[in-house]
Amino acid sequence: MSKNSNIKLKKIIADLAIFLDFTSEKQLASDISVEMMEHMAAELQLLGAEYRKDIVRGFLVISSEYTEDKSKFVKELPDSLGLI
Repeated sequence: MSKNSNIKLKKIIADLAIFLDFTSEKQLASDISVEMMEHMAAELQLLGAEYRKDIVRGFLVISSEYTEDKSKFVKELPDSLGLI
């Protein structure tokens, strides 16, 4: 996978997590949001240690592309998803 594709994949994961966390309960039921975040975390935790480390680094790199609250959220994703 190319480096550019790798970064895009991390951005897709971050964007999905932002959508699930920041969408109001009127638009998305909170139990569905939590269930999807837990599923995503479980799948990512199954990756090998090097892949998890790469994802953690990638989230730190792409976090600067977001506004303040979402940037902080992306920086904290590795911990929230159980990757570190």
